[in-house]
Amino acid sequence: MVRSSDNRENGGQSLAEMAVGTLGLLVVVLLLFEGALLLRAYLAVRNASREGASYVAQHPVMDGWEVVPCEDALPDGSDYERYVWYTCQGAVAAGLSPEYLQVVQPITPQGTAPHSPVRVTVNYQLVNPTHGILLPFLSRLGWLSSFPISASASAEAPGRW
Repeated sequence: MVRSSDNRENGGQSLAEMAVGTLGLLVVVLLLFEGALLLRAYLAVRNASREGASYVAQHPVMDGWEVVPCEDALPDGSDYERYVWYTCQGAVAAGLSPEYLQVVQPITPQGTAPHSPVRVTVNYQLVNPTHGILLPFLSRLGWLSSFPISASASAEAPGRW
């Protein structure tokens, strides 16, 4: 009989330890999920900046430098609109939302001469999907509601034969 009363007391302790351990495991899984989303978005933005740098290097002279959001860019618009559309396509295909994606005007410090470098920057605002939904108390502890992601890439304009 002594053993059965000991098992009841230990059973409650085991249940409490299991609850604390499960909560800790849930936080670790959510952190891994957030990290995977952040890495996926960073790689998509980095690839988009490389695609944009490649496009500008191949098409160094552009007309129409008006600011065009990604969701409004069309492949048959001005040269700059085509650049924005081409740059955004890779990031959108990777699952990023075009309304949070921004393609910055390319920087050509040496003009459009052959072999001149071109720098393209792409910015993205990754909205945290678990912010305020699953763990509202973490926002009070400094958990970010969105993560700014920026990537730049350079390319060299090809020389003329």
